[in-house]
Amino acid sequence: MLEQAVDPFGRIANYYQDLVQKYGHDPRACDYGRPQSQEIKFRVLSEAMPVKCRSVLDVGCGFADFHRFLRDNFGEVRYSGIDVCPAMVEEARRLDPGCEVKLANILDDSIRERFDLVTANGIFYLLGDEAWPTMQEIVRRMYAVAEHAVAFNSLSSWAEDKEAGEFYADPAEVLQFCRTLTPWVVLRHDYHPRDFTIYMYKTAKA
Repeated sequence: MLEQAVDPFGRIANYYQDLVQKYGHDPRACDYGRPQSQEIKFRVLSEAMPVKCRSVLDVGCGFADFHRFLRDNFGEVRYSGIDVCPAMVEEARRLDPGCEVKLANILDDSIRERFDLVTANGIFYLLGDEAWPTMQEIVRRMYAVAEHAVAFNSLSSWAEDKEAGEFYADPAEVLQFCRTLTPWVVLRHDYHPRDFTIYMYKTAKA
């Protein structure tokens, strides 16, 4: 219990390190049951704003598969990825040597640059006992380094089938929190019964 509260990121890095060693470059190493789930979540995140020729920071990038999804579907994107798991970062660099991926935590002061879009895919569910305050801290930091928009997803407390040991955020509570940072927010709960996505904007979309 104390370990989860003190260093959830070290524990999460070790968790994914084991999955990478077991599966290699495979959606299962990112803890996906089905490859289609990853594709759906990538698509929803990419719909936050036009991304062609824009800068994107992918928080918890894993193998940087989101970069390949964006490149294949939208063409040129100025992509940067960060992750807390060394094995993920090493494999991402091996798969695409030209892709900018580094070992970093969004909560570190090392992220100084601003990005048009800041995204996070599936990074909250293993945060443990302090998941909700840590999630708020991460979202605040993502919003601070975003030039135009933030898009992130989470397991939903509205899900009927929950797995023990995973954090399921309340979509309404998350939406309310995001509105303390900006009035320009969108909640999407229309693509998967156990998952939701939030878009946050610095200015009005309409």
